[in-house]
Amino acid sequence: MSISKQLKALREKTSLSQKKVAEELGITQGAYSLIENGQNSITTEHLLTLSRLYSVPTDRILKGSHNSIMMSSTNGFVPLINVEARAGFIENRDNEQWMSTLDMFKLPGYEPAQGQKLFEVEGDSMMPTLMHGDILITQHTEDLSEILDGSVAVIVTTKSVLTKRIKKDLPNNAIILISDNSKYESISYDLENILEILIVRGKITSSLNVVDMDANKRVQHLENQVDKLQSDMSKLIEKINKLV
Repeated sequence: MSISKQLKALREKTSLSQKKVAEELGITQGAYSLIENGQNSITTEHLLTLSRLYSVPTDRILKGSHNSIMMSSTNGFVPLINVEARAGFIENRDNEQWMSTLDMFKLPGYEPAQGQKLFEVEGDSMMPTLMHGDILITQHTEDLSEILDGSVAVIVTTKSVLTKRIKKDLPNNAIILISDNSKYESISYDLENILEILIVRGKITSSLNVVDMDANKRVQHLENQVDKLQSDMSKLIEKINKLV
C-alpha cells in the first residue's frame, strides 16, 4: 500500500477530517488533500507529526502495517520518563498523544501490565540504594492500603516527581516521604496534593559494586588475628584458674 493510501486509511480509522490533520501539520486542507492523493510528497517533519498523531511508528506509514512493530503500552512497551520529560509528564500523564512521543521499551523478565512506566532517577536523595541515572521499573497503584511501609515509590505531585520511601500516615490523610540519604529530611505530603503513586518493582543501573580485594584480605587477616587473640586469652584464663 502506498504512503498516500496509508495516510488516508489511518485518518479514516481515527475518524479525523482532512481539515483537522492539515491543522496539525500546519498546512492547508488543499495541500494535505494532494498528499493523500499522491500528488504531493510528505516531509520528514510531517511524517513525525503524523506518527505522533496516529500513535504509530513511522515505518507503519512508510511501509504499511505488515511486519511493523507497534510500540505502545497495549503491545507490551513501557514509556520512559527521563529527567527532561518529568515536567511535561505532570501535565500530560493522561495525554496518550504526548505519551506516544516518549521512548518506549520492552522489559525482559517483566510481564507487561497496565500502568507500568520507567522513570530516570535524578539526584542523590536515595543513595546508596538508587544512583543518579538509574532507571526505575514502576507500577501504578490505586489502593494506598496495599503499599507496605518502607516501599520505594515514585510519587507524582501537582508540582514535582519524587522518588522516596513511603510511610503511610492515614489518620492525617498524608504520607511521609523518606530519603535513604541521611542528609535529606523526611517530609509529609497531603494525599490531596498527590496525583499518582507508582511502586518501584525493579531498576536498571550502570553502577556496579567494585570489590576491593586488598581490603577483603586486610579484613580477613584482622579476623584471624582476633580469633587467635581470643584463643590465647582462653588458654591464659585456663592456666590462671589451675593456679588458683
